[in-house]
Amino acid sequence: MTVAERIIKPTKAGVFRTVFLYTGQGESTLMVIPTGSTITDYIYVLVDCDLDKEPNEINLVNMFKDLFQTCGRLSVFINTHPHNDHFGGIKDIYNEINFSEVWHSNHKPGGKHKDKYKEFKYVLKEVGKENEFFLFGTNDLNKIRKSDDTEVEKKLGEIDFQVISPAEYLCEDIEDSDADERNRRIHEQCGVIKFTYGVKAKSILLTGDSDKKAWKEHITDYHKNNLPSYVLSASHHGSRSFFKESEDDEDIYETHLENIRPTYLIISAPKQKDSPHGHPHDDALELYKRYIPEDNILHLGANVDSVIVDIDSEGNIDVRFDKELIEEYGKGDDNNDDSGKNETRNLFIGAQTSRLDNKPMGR
Repeated sequence: MTVAERIIKPTKAGVFRTVFLYTGQGESTLMVIPTGSTITDYIYVLVDCDLDKEPNEINLVNMFKDLFQTCGRLSVFINTHPHNDHFGGIKDIYNEINFSEVWHSNHKPGGKHKDKYKEFKYVLKEVGKENEFFLFGTNDLNKIRKSDDTEVEKKLGEIDFQVISPAEYLCEDIEDSDADERNRRIHEQCGVIKFTYGVKAKSILLTGDSDKKAWKEHITDYHKNNLPSYVLSASHHGSRSFFKESEDDEDIYETHLENIRPTYLIISAPKQKDSPHGHPHDDALELYKRYIPEDNILHLGANVDSVIVDIDSEGNIDVRFDKELIEEYGKGDDNNDDSGKNETRNLFIGAQTSRLDNKPMGR
């Protein structure tokens, strides 16, 4: 059995596993979604990808080759927005392992993202229009748009999903803009998706790089009842743009976080000193700490880990760090201290024995 199979594939039926993969200054989240009653009844969904050879980042192509060596395949690729650190390497991944469908925000970028966008367009052509779907915000569960704008119901195994952003009217507004305007507003049009599973439902909210403007003007007021989530993926790698329009912006926006009320925060970013943008921003971290216990803010780059979240059919949850995927598939860094090698740190196992028992359920 390969490392990827051993770490990523659940060993019992009915577990919804989400793996927040370490990709440096980028984001890539793999979801293993139950479809039935046996340990082979799973589909695999990848939300965003990044492959640019940063130190220690997981080589997704090599990992997927090992993961699907004997059985299984990637079913769906979801792109929250077409920036290099969220769809980098997608052509290589597709050519190596293939996948059936692509869901995306239908944003057309320019500038430094154009070359990788050509690779994304190549993948869209390969999967075909019939397997291309657009993200549009809705209050309904399990709804997505076909490439001809027809709304359809899609099921991802036994979980429920809700596309919260982008708003359709916003997409239409941006579509008529020039390239500079589209580039400036790409985070405003970013996909935000909530995934929910379990009798005592637990939700994971993926936010891409959605910014303050997106949340303040297009998301929170329309979806406040749908926002509560147990696990939140920090927007834009822990950037202050989730709360502010600039570092000096004194109009700090926190209403979205008041409504999400997460128990855990996952930050996909390298060590702050290694981030070209200084992610995660110190002022953003201080704002997150107002709502989330510091021990529950899990920064992938702090000790160079991936994070695995398991939710079982009852809604019990297990959150843990993992280093083995990085050790096996990460690009080595001679300057990196590997004293923590083979370390896996369990934060808690099972809601029944956790100090989180008293937290509100049904998120």
